[in-house]
Amino acid sequence: MNVFNMSKFMFLLASLILVVTPIAVVQAEDAKGEIGVVTCDYIPGTKVNLLIHSSASFDCVFVHGGVKDYYDGEAGIGLGLDLQWTTQSTMSYTVMASTGKNVDWSVALNGTYSGGKASAAFGVGLGVAVLIGGGEDSVALIPLAIETGTGFGATAGLGYLSLKGK
Repeated sequence: MNVFNMSKFMFLLASLILVVTPIAVVQAEDAKGEIGVVTCDYIPGTKVNLLIHSSASFDCVFVHGGVKDYYDGEAGIGLGLDLQWTTQSTMSYTVMASTGKNVDWSVALNGTYSGGKASAAFGVGLGVAVLIGGGEDSVALIPLAIETGTGFGATAGLGYLSLKGK
């Protein structure tokens, strides 16, 4: 019995990237410019995995113009299949702004971003998340994120990332 077909999973992952990349490009063209990068690191021992729903806590750092702002993050699969056991995971998003007004970056990314997410790990892992939503209209995460990590298994479904300034 073949429970997990890696070639089908990689085809699905590649298809997802090809479909969503134009959305990220259009969103980036609408923005005035790259402000920085938010990187979230998994806090070991915080993952709750209920097969069709999972959540884990993350420490997130938003680096922009030499300044660092810190966020508490929660990410996971809201609905889908999560058969992955992770020992380490990092997600990175480019942050864009479409406004010239002064923004309080310590809370500007507050909100929940949701969309498609898929990852696989067999020792070393790789994943992709395509998330939209979040906080103020003037600030956006480029929806295509690359995830790296270590662990075993695979996930696919509707993912989410919630950020809250510390």
